Amino acid sequence: MNKRKMSLRARLLVLQLIVFGALILLASPITYLVMSRTLHRDRDEYLVSLARNASEEYAKTNNSSENTLPFPPRCLPESMPPSSPAPGSAHRPRHLLVCDQTGKVLCSDGESEPLAPEAVHQAFETFTPAFADQRWSAEILRLIAWPFKDQNGQHLVMEVGTSYRVIEGVLGKGLVFLLIFDAVALLLLIAGSYLLTRGAFLPIDQVIRRVEQIDEANLAERLPLDRRSDEVARLVTVVNHMLGRLERAFEAQSRFSSDVAHEVRSPLTALRGQIEVALRRRRSEEEYRRVLEESLEEVLRLSRLAEDLMSLAKADAGVLHARKSKVELRELLNNVLRRFKAKAHEKNIHLHLEASEAVTVDGDPGLIGRMVENLVDNALIHTHHMGEIHVRLQKKETQAVISVEDNGAGIPSEHLSKIFDRFYRIDPARSREMGGIGLGLAISRQIALLHDGTIQVQSTLGKGSIFSITIPIAPSIKESLEKMVP
Repeated sequence: MNKRKMSLRARLLVLQLIVFGALILLASPITYLVMSRTLHRDRDEYLVSLARNASEEYAKTNNSSENTLPFPPRCLPESMPPSSPAPGSAHRPRHLLVCDQTGKVLCSDGESEPLAPEAVHQAFETFTPAFADQRWSAEILRLIAWPFKDQNGQHLVMEVGTSYRVIEGVLGKGLVFLLIFDAVALLLLIAGSYLLTRGAFLPIDQVIRRVEQIDEANLAERLPLDRRSDEVARLVTVVNHMLGRLERAFEAQSRFSSDVAHEVRSPLTALRGQIEVALRRRRSEEEYRRVLEESLEEVLRLSRLAEDLMSLAKADAGVLHARKSKVELRELLNNVLRRFKAKAHEKNIHLHLEASEAVTVDGDPGLIGRMVENLVDNALIHTHHMGEIHVRLQKKETQAVISVEDNGAGIPSEHLSKIFDRFYRIDPARSREMGGIGLGLAISRQIALLHDGTIQVQSTLGKGSIFSITIPIAPSIKESLEKMVP
């Protein structure tokens, strides 16, 4: 069973939720860690400040030679008793003790010995502050062992401590706040992402609905294009261009079908009429022969139409292939003109071949011959009696140029851009009478393209036309070897 794939909108929504949700969830622990480090650093700074001030006050006001010293007021500054918080800080001093190097407690808030003896020992040895954590009563204290000298120059250490409860309380409240913030932020993220995604795809949905309403009956319709210059506007422009191409393709298909039906109907109608007339009564042998000859002409016309349509269909499908070989064009043109001599003689038209040198190309001799035959046949159709047709072969740099020039009626300029379209005829009635079906030039263009060549027309009304074919010249054996050898 195939699982239904997620839509692009759903994928974008999920992607937004994953990315921004991960950022939110990642920001919270980072914020928590930064807050924790800041609070611990602030507490340690508070302990350093408290120990410095208290030790300085102690050194000024107490004499270490006395056996016992009061605590407070003279162990701490009067402005900072143990029960009050430090100015600008949420921390409160919870423990204070002064001892000498022998371990004798000179001043204490009730303890008879240091809570962190290792830190006190380290402070005496290095004469630098030392920190330690120690459980005291029902809580954990952060302790600092602060070394200093009294008025007599004796080395002493003041042990000051503050509770972790302040930090734990702040961090607990911060954690609750972050959890609530994350929950609210995720809900807002889901709602915002949905609305943003829906808004972003709304114009695309409108385009889809409009396109779904367009079929072959209303291909002339176009999507409205506003003044936006975003991707949706580009999409609308591309869709409109595609609709234009589809409209032209449907029109061409309809015209093509109509032209094919018309071309097929004409010879079939002629065949039916001739056969019906022949069957109405007995005919002489000569009359039957004439009917058969006329019928054969119509059958040949149908056969030619079918072959031309098959060639165009193969070209459209990309299966019209040229079986290329070395083709000597002068000899090929001689053979083509030889086949048209009888037809030209009937119309008293002179055929001339002008080919001063042999030119060889890589191509299909059958297809090239058919292309030239189409042009010569087209010239014979449109050239008047006593006219002339010149077929020339020239070599221009790397191109072989075959031109077919007649002195017929010429082609009006407004028809030149459409002359190679299928079934296009300047005078349909006259062309049909002369046997033309309007596919020869279209096939010739396809054959030229198949040989990497071109076909063009120049015409002057009343003076005649020149059709020119260009085909790349085949490289000589020497040139081929030079290309193969680096």
